[in-house]
Amino acid sequence: VLLLLIGGAWGYWALNYQIDQQAMYGFQPPEMAMARYMHEDVIGDLGGLKVRIPRHYAEYVEYDGDPGFGKERQGPVPERTFDSRLRSFGISVRFPDMKGLENEELEKELRDNSLNPSNPWIRIGINSGEDYPGLGVNSLNAQTEHLWKENDFWLYNYELFRENIYGLEMYVVRGFDPKTGQLARESRNTKDFYVQRDKSGHVYTYIECGRPAVPEGVGSCSLKFILEPKAKVKVEVGFSPALLPHWREIRQSAADLLLSFEIE
Repeated sequence: VLLLLIGGAWGYWALNYQIDQQAMYGFQPPEMAMARYMHEDVIGDLGGLKVRIPRHYAEYVEYDGDPGFGKERQGPVPERTFDSRLRSFGISVRFPDMKGLENEELEKELRDNSLNPSNPWIRIGINSGEDYPGLGVNSLNAQTEHLWKENDFWLYNYELFRENIYGLEMYVVRGFDPKTGQLARESRNTKDFYVQRDKSGHVYTYIECGRPAVPEGVGSCSLKFILEPKAKVKVEVGFSPALLPHWREIRQSAADLLLSFEIE
C-alpha cells in the first residue's frame, strides 16, 4: 500500500480513499511526513504563475530539486521565494464549496467520509516544474492511446460504449471475463474511461473510474487535465464515482482554485 501511495508524485490522489487514510495517520517516509503539514503559506512559481497558497490547502509540497523518495536532503532546506519552482503538492477540498482543511472539524469530516460512497471530498494533485509532462497539452493524447490499441490481454482491450454520457465519450473493456464468463465491463478488475475532446479532436479531459476492490469497498475516479495556457500544470482530481455527473463543475472548480492563488 505504501508503494501505491508514493508511486508517482501525486498519483495517489486518484486511488481509493482507504490509501489516503494511511497518509493521514503518519505511515509515510520522514521526508514526506515533514512536507505534509505546512506551518506557513506556501509561495513559489507554479507553472509560470507566482502564487501564495494558504497553508491549510497545500499538503506534501515539493519544489524542484527536492530529494526524491528514499533519498535524504543534502544540506539545509533552501530559502523559498516566488521564483522557487513548485514541483508537486496536493489539496483536499470539499465539493462544491471547495473548503480546505481549515480546522480540526473539517479534518474529521474528511476522515469520517472516507468510506462514504457519496463522499463530497475531492483530492487535487498537481505536477509542475520538473514533473510537468514533456508533451504538455498533448500529454493526454498519449495517455489515452491505450483505449484504441489492441492488446494481447483481454483486460486492456476497449471499445466505445456510449458517445455521450454527461458530455463524455465512454470506453469500457470489451468482450467477456474468461474466468467468470460475465461481461468484461462488469468485472471488478476493470475500469471505465471517459474522454472529452476539444474542437480539434485532441483529448481535453481524461477520466478513469475503478470499481471497489472488495464488496464493502469504495470505488474512485480520477480526472486529469492540463492548466495551459494559464500555467504549465498537470492537474489530477480524485473523487467518488457518485460525483461523476458533476465532472465539469469539479474540473472548473479545481482550475479556479489553483488560479486563485496567483498574486501580483
